[in-house]
Amino acid sequence: MKYLLGGLALLGLCATQAAAETWHPYSRSTGSVFMADVDSIVVEGEITRVLVATVARTGDAGDYSHTIETFEFRCGSNSQWRTAGMVEYGPDGAEMGRYPEEGAEWVPVRANTSPDYLEQVVCDGSRAQPPIWPTIKDFVDAGRN
Repeated sequence: MKYLLGGLALLGLCATQAAAETWHPYSRSTGSVFMADVDSIVVEGEITRVLVATVARTGDAGDYSHTIETFEFRCGSNSQWRTAGMVEYGPDGAEMGRYPEEGAEWVPVRANTSPDYLEQVVCDGSRAQPPIWPTIKDFVDAGRN
């Protein structure tokens, strides 16, 4: 029984840690901020995955609309990337739709592009300077900066 309780406690701790988010802005356009959740980075064989949020730079207070897309990388000297699906969230922050993308084509990472900046976060360990955000809601509530 002691071992069962210890195992359940460890499982609960792992589940809590897996749910952590740390959103690092890595690129901005005129209308959007792109943030990588560095706690979501997972390496499986030659593929490294990360979640990326796209959030409008302007909007009404309390409008938590955003998308979260899964990006995959093949890190290395000839690095490549592709997308693996997207989840859309509405103004209340609730999920509105899932758009899986299976078998997307691998594309070479080109210098000075958004995938290049993201690849630096995912493959090279680059991190944004503060502020970073524990949730998308916190980012929006802080004024989207």
